[in-house]
Amino acid sequence: MWSKSEGMFAALDIGTNSFHLVVAKPVETGFEVITSEKEVIRLGHGSGEMKMLEQSAMDRGIAALKRMRAIADIHNAKLRAVATSAVREAQNQNEFIKRARKEADVEVEIISGIEEARLIHLGVRHAIALGDSRMLMCDIGGGSTEIVIATGENILLSRSFKLGAVRLTDRFFATELLHPSAVGSCRKFVRSMLSTIAPQVEQLGFEVAVGSSGTIEAIAKLIAKQNKQPDPKSFNRYEFATNDVSKVVDLLADQPTVKQREKVFDLESSRADIILAGAIILEGVALSFGVTKFTYSDYALREGVLFDTLQRRDLLDHPDAVDPALASVRQLADRCDDQPAHSRNVA
Repeated sequence: MWSKSEGMFAALDIGTNSFHLVVAKPVETGFEVITSEKEVIRLGHGSGEMKMLEQSAMDRGIAALKRMRAIADIHNAKLRAVATSAVREAQNQNEFIKRARKEADVEVEIISGIEEARLIHLGVRHAIALGDSRMLMCDIGGGSTEIVIATGENILLSRSFKLGAVRLTDRFFATELLHPSAVGSCRKFVRSMLSTIAPQVEQLGFEVAVGSSGTIEAIAKLIAKQNKQPDPKSFNRYEFATNDVSKVVDLLADQPTVKQREKVFDLESSRADIILAGAIILEGVALSFGVTKFTYSDYALREGVLFDTLQRRDLLDHPDAVDPALASVRQLADRCDDQPAHSRNVA
């Protein structure tokens, strides 16, 4: 059970595109975030199998691990690091693991796509309390996309696809100038991959579709801007229509270069080159599975890792369910608070 004597914990998500660190301390209802860091590393590249981690990418990754280990150490936090598609697919993954241990003092846990989906679902459940509503969850990373159908804690379907924003950018949008057929080819490829589980999704059904990840957050922000909606204090639980996702794909595709997309839509350079592929994946999920509306979750893998770590140590009062009373407090915090992420964690 939760105890005030418990120290800090840190979760590190070693992704294909970026590394995310969150340092938190346990509280009765979950955790309070102390600090968080993100670095765009672009660890993985490749249009199909990400067979090798390039030395330059590995060097960037190890340097980032050193910095993030130092942040965790400042707070005396117990660090848990998980690596996703770029590392798990790499033939030279052992070199990265050994260097991380020796040079950065970080033990890296390589998780499967199914375990990644489970942990993301765990994080999402705590950000968006859906009770017994059946949920379709979609998380778009740099190297893979995870799809889950679940009712509460019970996962009914879990799949990980090699459909990532970085991976598909390398495959379809690698040239400086957008090729006229690239968007259509990418759309067709995404739909063909997702079609393998479409019958199961239709059979199981769902009531709510939830999207998580930085890619989906960036798409949600673009939609809000295009619809001239006021910028919410938090995008957690922000809802947007599938039609708006398709409009974003078309708007992005109208800009033939990454520089133009960056300028016209006021995007970070590290997001501008991969957002088109990410939007096509999200559109494909919607069209393949009959989603008419998405709800965005600002909790994803790293928060799932934190909750999983706390559950393993028996530090959550409600390890298998989201407290409905707490959920209502979080909803109020999202609407009213200047620091909604902090409020959700300490409510």
